[in-house]
Amino acid sequence: MPDNRYRLPADEFYASAQVPLEEQVEVHSEPVPPPAGWRGDPVPWADGGSGDADGD
Repeated sequence: MPDNRYRLPADEFYASAQVPLEEQVEVHSEPVPPPAGWRGDPVPWADGGSGDADGD
């Protein structure tokens, strides 16, 4: 059987797949506080979750 032309040697594959640690770290700026008077939804996961007897 002929050699697979798409086969990579393991060391060549791992050298191309590894990313230096410095490039893996993403630097974020300080969080921005919400504007004054901002009020979030007290129950954002409910999505109008109060249903009646038959679930509508």
